[in-house]
Amino acid sequence: MANTMVNVMMPGAVDPAAETVAVYWRPATATTVIKVGQPVCYNSDLAADYKERATTPISGGTVYAEGAQNYNARLFVVEEPTAANIGSFAGIVAALGQKAGADGDLIKIYKPNGAVLPCWIDQSVTVDETILGIRDGEADVSYPGNGVTNPGRPIGVAKETIDRTTAGLCWVKVDPDMFDCQYGVSDSAYLKVDGGSAVNKKYVEIVDATPVIGFLNDSRLLYDGIMTEGQLTVANDFLHFTGSNTAAAASYIRGGVSLVHLDGCTLNSAPLVIAGFHAQLGGTPAAFTACSKACALWVDVGVKVNPTAGTYSMLYISENSNGAYFCDTVFDFYIPRTDYFAKFDASAEGGAHHCIYAMTADHTTSATDRALKCDVGGTTYYIPLFDGLGA
Repeated sequence: MANTMVNVMMPGAVDPAAETVAVYWRPATATTVIKVGQPVCYNSDLAADYKERATTPISGGTVYAEGAQNYNARLFVVEEPTAANIGSFAGIVAALGQKAGADGDLIKIYKPNGAVLPCWIDQSVTVDETILGIRDGEADVSYPGNGVTNPGRPIGVAKETIDRTTAGLCWVKVDPDMFDCQYGVSDSAYLKVDGGSAVNKKYVEIVDATPVIGFLNDSRLLYDGIMTEGQLTVANDFLHFTGSNTAAAASYIRGGVSLVHLDGCTLNSAPLVIAGFHAQLGGTPAAFTACSKACALWVDVGVKVNPTAGTYSMLYISENSNGAYFCDTVFDFYIPRTDYFAKFDASAEGGAHHCIYAMTADHTTSATDRALKCDVGGTTYYIPLFDGLGA
């Protein structure tokens, strides 16, 4: 019998970048009928070969071990999105086969390669803003779902503004790889926008009561080799500013911002540690015999122009906004194994701006005493440093 496809694709031209592949439709519930434009996932958690299915046998009856890929369902059998297969998104149905989308049908699907595709959605969407996704047990492309009651993931962005609260077709740019966070935790995590496109937003709202570990963007570099030169950098953010800034209002040029916003929450756990930014240096090297510097945080400034107005500093510490906020201490040191509290290099480049000064005669108790020059409210003060505890 001829194996013809029923072409019921969306009227009009399809993105030339669109690619199709033939797969078998095997729904989790045998009575489910698929439609063109709906999302499907590979049945990646199926241990038995497709030909083991009693209702639509092909031949034989071999059962393969979990993870095997020899004529296995992980390669060519698809089903509706489920909690188990939500991470194995296959694509969008492009055309139906002889069974018109019933169990065992040979269908064609669009690969999720970034092309703009006709998708069957059930939401009201805005072009280039609404992020759409697949959810456990839902046949239509919808909001990405949440990790608490309805697991889901984002797969694309709407490319037209249309009300599809009554389900229908919509143009969608389908590419799950455009999202840094593949699995959402709430619907609003992917839908809140602030006047611009939501495609590159990195925002996740944690609503689960007990998330053990949650990384919005987990970048890791595993290097096991001999390093003779060069750099190993996991995250490298670079902002090259060549324009001009003459704004009368406050403005910022910042390479990165880390904010933990505590709002309306209950904090009552003695072991709780909260940090706006946490820099760590750890591990146990097999041999640690030489290095130039080793530090958990390296603050490096290299601007060769000193401003005529305002301050230019290596490190600026401020209490946010006004005195209505609380900060017990500026520095809280817990350093049980340290030779020195601080180490200053008085011979560093820029001798006219040394941070260490020889003390004046009124404060000198020995020829080697020194002082740190400080500015408090526009007045110069000195913190004395005595050569010897007995001075």
